[in-house]
Amino acid sequence: MNIIDRLILTIYTFCLTVLSILLILFPFDQFDFLSINSMTGYLESMKGNYAYSIVGLAFLLVSIRFLISGVKGNKKSKKETFLIRHTNFGELKISTQTVEGLVESVANKFTGIRNVKTTVDVFEGVLTIYLKGEVSPEINIPETTIELQDKVKDHVEKCTGVEVSEVRVEISNVTAPTRVVK
Repeated sequence: MNIIDRLILTIYTFCLTVLSILLILFPFDQFDFLSINSMTGYLESMKGNYAYSIVGLAFLLVSIRFLISGVKGNKKSKKETFLIRHTNFGELKISTQTVEGLVESVANKFTGIRNVKTTVDVFEGVLTIYLKGEVSPEINIPETTIELQDKVKDHVEKCTGVEVSEVRVEISNVTAPTRVVK
């Protein structure tokens, strides 16, 4: 949430707090400005004064803005996790983005597999790697994916020294065959 949204939210919350306090105190009829006669007078003075409509519209727009931002959330806030290893020289932290880069470097070298997206999960120092991609129609999918899983597992374990529990591959589509011009 940026600074402008925070400022608007603060003002909005303050206004709603004042309104809430007034609604709580109204039934007790302890204050003259909260009496029914005073409220009727306030409401009568609002007729024909379109400034109140503008204030109401502003509150409606702010409410819609915060509702949308609350439902949509912040998609950029992917929490980065790290593999943490302790060596004789100190602590070593390897980000999951680094592992994703290692996986994609292997996957991009495979013929017949394209548009590979990688996700890495770390649980108790063990990696699970998820690959989602597309294949060319001329390849043998089981053979190619088994070879890909093996190469990815070996490469990541060799480069990071961390155990890879499994490499899951999802083939989402078949790409159009590439034309060879002779």
